[in-house]
Order: sequence, then structure tokens, then C-alpha cells
Amino acid sequence: MSVATLAAMSSVPELLRRFQARCLPSPATEGRGSVFEQRGEIRLKPDSSWMPFWAEQWMAADRVAFCWHARVKMAPLVTGVVEDAFDGEHGRLDAKIWGVFPIAHGRGLEVDRGEAQRYLAEIPWNPAAISDNPDLHFGEGSDGPIRVFSRDAETYVDLRFDDEGDIVGVFSRSRTSDGERLPWEGVFGGYADMGGVRVPTHAEVSLHLPTGPFCYWRAALTRFAWRS
Repeated sequence: MSVATLAAMSSVPELLRRFQARCLPSPATEGRGSVFEQRGEIRLKPDSSWMPFWAEQWMAADRVAFCWHARVKMAPLVTGVVEDAFDGEHGRLDAKIWGVFPIAHGRGLEVDRGEAQRYLAEIPWNPAAISDNPDLHFGEGSDGPIRVFSRDAETYVDLRFDDEGDIVGVFSRSRTSDGERLPWEGVFGGYADMGGVRVPTHAEVSLHLPTGPFCYWRAALTRFAWRS
């Protein structure tokens, strides 16, 4: 294990170290990320219909970077191709009908923070990053025992654990949507061994609107592997 990794590990809270040890093979492979596939549903508004999607995603373990590439069935004979990504510096959200006609093109500070927070929230699908990513910092959370953040103090999520020590939820109050701050929550469950790594097999994501929680994304993991 490198000196840099040892230094990073020294700042990782013990609860999170134990979680990583449960999830990764021993000895863990250093400097690799993850790649996985999902099937799920997404919707844009509380009163809109769920749209099925099929997605693949890769995540880096040594930096804050990922790309989620999905095909969304928006209507009969209408498929949207969506990419949600963070490249280490900036986030982006692009959506095109049939992969050709643009319908969404998200850039800017709000997108940068939101995509970086997505990476932080999905640590359960990328447990090597806990020790291998020098851009992650840890502290005490207000909505969970551990806060993980990157870039600045507002780009964070609080991690929630069950009695067994698994991460079962993430929460942030700094997520923005159309310029408005809304509490943002993710829930994980169904931990199982996939590709030699113990990961949650299903998840859902919600915004807490003034009218109540709005679950807008839910999915199951269909394949998981180390990134080569």
C-alpha cells in the first residue's frame, strides 16, 4: 500500500474503515474503480409517470470522476440517451432523443456541485475510493455520523449506517435544483457479493419538497465489476 494511501487512511473514520474492510476483497486491489449496470425507473415530477431505463456507469477510485450512460424509454418508440458525469473538474448532464436531438444540456456551478455530490453519495458502489481518493475528506455529519466532502465544505453528503455497519443512506442539505436548496436523500439496500465486492443491489433517490418526499430515481444493480 502506498504512502499516499496510508496518509489518506489515517483520516478515514473507523466506522468507514470497517465498512470498507467488509466490502472489499483482502488484499484489496489499489488504484482501480468500478463499472456496473443498472435497470430502473426515473420520473421528472411527482405527478408524472415512471420511465424505465437501462444504464451503465464507471467510477474512478483515485479521483472524483464518473460517467452514467443511460437509455430511457420516454414514450412508445421514443428513447432518450442520457449522460450524467463529472470529469474531476466539472459536471455535465446531457440528454438527447434517440441520441441525436438535444433536450437537456446542463453545465455550471450548480451542475458541478450536484454531480460531485452524486459521486460522494455512491461510495457504496465504489468502496476503494474511501482509501484511494485523496480528494475525499471526512468529518462529523449533522444528518448522519460521518460527512464526506470534496472541493468545498458545501459539496458534501452525510452517510447513514445500520446496526451492522452498512451504509444504508446518504443525505445533504446543500443540493440545489433550479437555484433552490432542497434536502436530497439516497437509500441503499440488499447488500450482496457481486464481482468479488460486497455492494448494495438496489437504491432510490428523493428530493424533499415542501409537499413531502419526491422519489424520482430507483434502480437495481444487474452487474458489477472492478474497472480495468
